[in-house]
Amino acid sequence: MRSALTIFLLIAVVYFPCLAQLPPDNLDSGATSLPAKILSRAQSGSASDQFLLGQAYAKGLGVRQDFAEARIWFRRAADHGHPAAITELGRAYAEGLGASPDYEQALLWFRRAASEGYAPAQNNLGLMYFRGLGTRADPRAAVTWWKRAAEQGHVAAENSLGFAYFNGVGVEKRDVALALKLFRKAANSGLAGAQFNLGYCYQTGEGVRQDLREAARWYRDAAGLNFAPARTNLAVLYLEGRGVPQQLDSAQRLFEQAAEAGDPKAFLGLAMMYYEGKGVSREPITGCTWLEIASRNGETANKAMQVCAGLLSSIEIAEVRRRATEWMAQHRENSGVWFSPGQ
Repeated sequence: MRSALTIFLLIAVVYFPCLAQLPPDNLDSGATSLPAKILSRAQSGSASDQFLLGQAYAKGLGVRQDFAEARIWFRRAADHGHPAAITELGRAYAEGLGASPDYEQALLWFRRAASEGYAPAQNNLGLMYFRGLGTRADPRAAVTWWKRAAEQGHVAAENSLGFAYFNGVGVEKRDVALALKLFRKAANSGLAGAQFNLGYCYQTGEGVRQDLREAARWYRDAAGLNFAPARTNLAVLYLEGRGVPQQLDSAQRLFEQAAEAGDPKAFLGLAMMYYEGKGVSREPITGCTWLEIASRNGETANKAMQVCAGLLSSIEIAEVRRRATEWMAQHRENSGVWFSPGQ
């Protein structure tokens, strides 16, 4: 017989379809030094080289990572009308790279590049409207921009548009069949977020015949691209032995990998495993620590934490809070919003 806490966690841990996902970086991450010719041309006013120099500073490729310096070079290229640099500048404002987030400025820069027909900026502008960042939330406007980007073959926009049709938000009516078509197209192009969404559809039987093995396959593809929510949902399948052989060690490993990436629902998965002692030694303090971390990251775990409060002593509760604070100090939060980079 499962405890009420375990049942709550098992229900809460599964992820639903994701809105968008950042495509892989398009610079060589193995660069060890910045080519002198790029610096020279950038200093001479070449917009394309100013953009590349901004990317180098933003990603620490051949130079020490410096977001403030990246913004300077993106701005110089943007002043020349370079659409990718305009988009990267908007993304820097949206994600708070080198300074605090400024969604109104991000909106201005995204709108500038989007109005010129640049697909990554159109996708990002859609995200801003959908989330209500820097402007009033307007799902219909979001869908309009996503359609424009998707018509140009922008993969993340196809996934975002699929999300809108799947949920019936910003569109005339819900259309799961069209959502599946868009998810599959983006998934076959290698977008982890779309692979995850397709896996979710097979897991739940939304628009397709339920097929847990197929769900696990798509989750596995997305997990292989380091997409944390896919690792979480795949971990649940391994935990329960649904669509895959039950492998508790695999479930634990996937939950831990997703937790390291800042995935709140992975915290709940680890809490369940340690609280119940499923595949690991039963450690209520460790389980409640993961619950505390989850609650601090926006997951609703108040009822579960009440169970912990009744189970542990005041000294143990203090230890739970200390461990949670220490863990969070060592890990960067995951915003859950992915903006497309300029390319």
